[in-house]
Amino acid sequence: MQWQGIKIHVVVVVLGIALAAFLGAHWLYNSLNFKEPLKKELEANPLVTEYRIEDSDTGLYQVSVTMKETENLMLAYSQINDAVKEVMGSDRFSIELVDKRDDKLVNLYYQGQFAIQEALVQGNFRDMADELNESAGHVDVESKVFIDENNIYWQMSHGQYYLYEVIHRPQLSGYISGDADTGGR
Repeated sequence: MQWQGIKIHVVVVVLGIALAAFLGAHWLYNSLNFKEPLKKELEANPLVTEYRIEDSDTGLYQVSVTMKETENLMLAYSQINDAVKEVMGSDRFSIELVDKRDDKLVNLYYQGQFAIQEALVQGNFRDMADELNESAGHVDVESKVFIDENNIYWQMSHGQYYLYEVIHRPQLSGYISGDADTGGR
């Protein structure tokens, strides 16, 4: 069949081949550029038991990581985050921690949100940590709270169950870090 001298079936076949080549190149790029190196990094980490890497239409890659129990969630998460960041470069990603939580830990986490949100606004992080650890102690749950410039880390455990939460701290606008010139202030 022709239309103004152009064979339509040839155009359709060429478009199909071009689309297949494009999708194949995209898959190969993703696989070789970051998925395989990221898999190697995560498999080499002794704290990681399982992982899943998913990409979305928005360009945000979701990395789900199941970790063994750890003594210091902040250090463990930082290791994983640094490894993912090194492989992903400028690509956007988020890390989701998969843990073994039960209703007791989930309820305690939700109760602790008041103290966490208050600390994010007021900056009373010592009071937050004391309140979270104290409320966990009342229900026989071991609790540890860590904080760095980017996140609040709350890990809880009792028996065979554990909960790991990383709460991102909003970056303060106008904040000057390091040895930057403060303009005479």
